[in-house]
Formats: sequence, C-alpha cells, structure tokens
Amino acid sequence: MSDKTETTVKSEGIGNEILKGIHAAKSYVGPAWVTLLLYYIGFFFVGLICNLVFLSKSKETMRITGASPSGRGCLLFLLWTHIIIPMIFILIFIVSGGFAATSGY
Repeated sequence: MSDKTETTVKSEGIGNEILKGIHAAKSYVGPAWVTLLLYYIGFFFVGLICNLVFLSKSKETMRITGASPSGRGCLLFLLWTHIIIPMIFILIFIVSGGFAATSGY
C-alpha cells in the first residue's frame, strides 16, 4: 500500500490578485455598442436598463482594479447624451413654457 499525502500550499491574497487580473482584462466597449444599438432600434427603455447595468458592473470593476475599465467612458457618454441632457432640455422647456404662459406671451 502506498501512503498518499496531500500537500496544500496556502498563499494569502492570491485570490484577490487573480480577481484583479480577471477584472483588469474586462472591456465595456462591446456592451456600449449594444446599448447604443438598443437606444436607436426602438428599445429605448431596454437600452437605458442595459446602460445602467453595464455602468454598475464597470463601477465594480473599477473598485476592484483601482482603474477605470475600457469602455466606461462610452457608457457614461451614452447616459449623458440619451438621458441626462435631454431631461435638462425638457425641464428648461417646461419651465420656460410655464413662464411664457404666466407673462401673457
């Protein structure tokens, strides 16, 4: 009979290093293109949801790696150009229309 013994090498922090390596290789350029297509082929709300989900994942990647992943800027640009800036213009339009109605124009 042979006596088999297992040796286990424990190295603290190696899991975190592997996790950082995996997240450092992530790119969000592809998801940004998918989001852009969803915005323009008629699935605006689905695009918005995907944009927010991908931004959340990219924020997690940024938290783990300490650096902004590739494509995060694209996702932020899509959010600004399709949601935030149009909402600002709508609010300005509503407010200015309200002022015009009360001043007699």
